[in-house]
Amino acid sequence: MYKKIILIWGLIMALTLAKEAKAKENIIIKKLKNGTTVVIKPREDTQAVAVQVWFGVGSVYEKDNERGLAHFLEHMLFNGTKHTKPGEIEFEVEKKGGSINAATSFDFTYYHIEIANEFWKDALYYLYYMTTEPTLSDEMVAKEKPIVLEELNRHLDDPKNLLWDTYNNLAYKKSNYKHPVIGYRETIENYTPELVRSYFYSYYTPSNKTVVIVGNVKAEQVLKEIEKTFGSVKGKYYKPPEVPLEDPQQEVRREDIRKKQITRAYVAIGWQAPPITDKDSYPLNVLEEILLNGKSSVMYQEIKEAGLVQSIMGGYLAHKGTSQFLIYFVADESKIEQAKIKIFEIIKRYQEKGFSKEEVENAKKRIINREIFAKEEVDNDAEAIGYSITVTGDINYDLKYLDRIKKVKKEDLDRVIKAFKDNNYTEVRLLPESVPVAQ
Repeated sequence: MYKKIILIWGLIMALTLAKEAKAKENIIIKKLKNGTTVVIKPREDTQAVAVQVWFGVGSVYEKDNERGLAHFLEHMLFNGTKHTKPGEIEFEVEKKGGSINAATSFDFTYYHIEIANEFWKDALYYLYYMTTEPTLSDEMVAKEKPIVLEELNRHLDDPKNLLWDTYNNLAYKKSNYKHPVIGYRETIENYTPELVRSYFYSYYTPSNKTVVIVGNVKAEQVLKEIEKTFGSVKGKYYKPPEVPLEDPQQEVRREDIRKKQITRAYVAIGWQAPPITDKDSYPLNVLEEILLNGKSSVMYQEIKEAGLVQSIMGGYLAHKGTSQFLIYFVADESKIEQAKIKIFEIIKRYQEKGFSKEEVENAKKRIINREIFAKEEVDNDAEAIGYSITVTGDINYDLKYLDRIKKVKKEDLDRVIKAFKDNNYTEVRLLPESVPVAQ
């Protein structure tokens, strides 16, 4: 019976991987004359379509007076275009049963619509209007500033955001990952309409843009419409600058934060890790799977199940520049040191004894299976493509991701974990406020 199950599972995996290989062959990649990159992936296995527009725009590229401006522009692009009124595009997308949203991060910004395939052209035009012809009027800038400032207030009121803002500020000394994506009050208050428009027309240019469509579409029809829309846009050439790498960390950086509303301890511990484009990013993904991903992970089994923490998670936080390998846990304050000792014991154990081939192979299988199932959804499929091109500059990061995970060996993990020492990490603790001792 067991052999039969293995045989069936192997057959399913073979068919799924064959399907994935066929999908790769059908991907159309084209660079338009104005510099826009276009990726179309027709899929007959769905009636849905994901339309996404990606930009190499994010907080890591911002100047001092621009802190938070990529996030602010995300709001502004929903405030009307030369062809539509504020709120009209969202209304039309939802009326058609679709969804529309956007996201800004350190390394990228993207706008996306998921919708039934009969409305793919509408979705394409909506994003074309938003990302190339937004209104960006003086009135809309003035209207949006208090909205974003209120969002900043909510961000600052959440102590866990304070933990991560503090962590990044400790971990990064050279690159702008030390600044929060949302920006600062003083910069947001000082945005002028001229600065907002200058930022948009300087960086939201064709050469810094990738249009991705995945779903039940005809590639030639889509390409024709993209040529008419995104292909007609003019703009100066812009390519995001290189992100400076951090100097190797050779000391412990530690900070404690105490807040009234906190009843438990929240602890983040992390080490510098290579950029996403580094060959070691793949072993680090497998290391994350073994140590921290889910209830079967080593840290969960040996630390959470032992009652030292209430939850534990983390892994490889990839960036275009210096990245982090993070461990994050929630615990009673009295158990922090016990949990931390156990974390370092587990790391040291693997540094001394290495990983077994079996646990490495099992981790790789879990990653591959999860990736395959996730890409059944057109939005996840499109997102992987857009992220690859925008952040790594190479669609092969997505197309060859599973192949590269398969090639990871135990020796790779044995090597990368040696970088995690007890004298080169960053640690931030968010703790309950101390209760004064009665006199």
